[in-house]
Amino acid sequence: MKINLSSFLQWRFNSYIFKKLGWRFTFFYLNILGKLYFFFNIKETWKIKKAVNAVFEDRKNRSEIKSIRRSVFRGILSHYYEKLFNAYCNAETLRIFVETHIESESMEAIKQGLSRGKGVLLITGHCGGVELIPAFLGANNYQVTIVAKFKTEDLRNKSIRQAKKFSAKIIDADNTPNIMKAVFDHLKENRIVITQCDEIEEWKPGRNDSISFLGKPVLLDRTIDIITRRCRAAVVFGVMHRDYNHRYKFIATSQEEMAEKSQWYQDISIGALVLKFMEHYIYKYPEGWYQWKKYPVLDMFAPAGTRLEAQPALPLLEPFLGRV
Repeated sequence: MKINLSSFLQWRFNSYIFKKLGWRFTFFYLNILGKLYFFFNIKETWKIKKAVNAVFEDRKNRSEIKSIRRSVFRGILSHYYEKLFNAYCNAETLRIFVETHIESESMEAIKQGLSRGKGVLLITGHCGGVELIPAFLGANNYQVTIVAKFKTEDLRNKSIRQAKKFSAKIIDADNTPNIMKAVFDHLKENRIVITQCDEIEEWKPGRNDSISFLGKPVLLDRTIDIITRRCRAAVVFGVMHRDYNHRYKFIATSQEEMAEKSQWYQDISIGALVLKFMEHYIYKYPEGWYQWKKYPVLDMFAPAGTRLEAQPALPLLEPFLGRV
């Protein structure tokens, strides 16, 4: 059976070495392992490179694309470091890291959403330091729930134990019979429920609604729209932007703010809008997205009889990335 990067990095031997090295040296060791993995997994490496080329061939010159590809591989490895750090370090270390490395001065989108008493659906993507969002919110005394999957049983157990220390709960997607009901139940408790809009292989598209995503027309996933129609939770789009030197900026945008930034808002659903926000961050910070190898999967959702041409991009978008 072919092993993937996540399972490779979580081998017992590697986990043992991580604990012995400490987190500072683990970062460098993990990067060495990652480079070895991509060196020997040529097909996966080329799949990622071809995806970056396809998305940016009409936007960047050859030198810029080459630079983006290098940063994308660094970003992928940074994600796995964050995943392991988030689950395996002790709670006090994680709390101190969150307090000293994540910048956010205003949480109005989330505060106002919670003030309605119906919960907040925090929509994000496989982008930046997403693994740190629950700890960040928990450390700031917010009640958080995250929908998640785990590659190993050890990671599942460690993540659940860690979550409890930050007033966070986990909806285990692999062991929850009705995920939608679980999401609704947690929203009714006026919690922040975190979900992702770019879980491509899990999309449940409709037959008619289509949208351009990263240059490909795709049938729109219905999940976000179903949730928002069936509950009265506030909708917030959030990204944990990864900056240099292990610094992060949490950026939250309310549904109302998204409406103000998009003159097309009345013509598209919430599901489409948040996906366009996600697309913008990918274009602006491609190194933050770690789903590049799944880019070809988008072809599965092409509308029947539609040529794979880019549709007009949503004329947003310049989310504020200063102090927020």
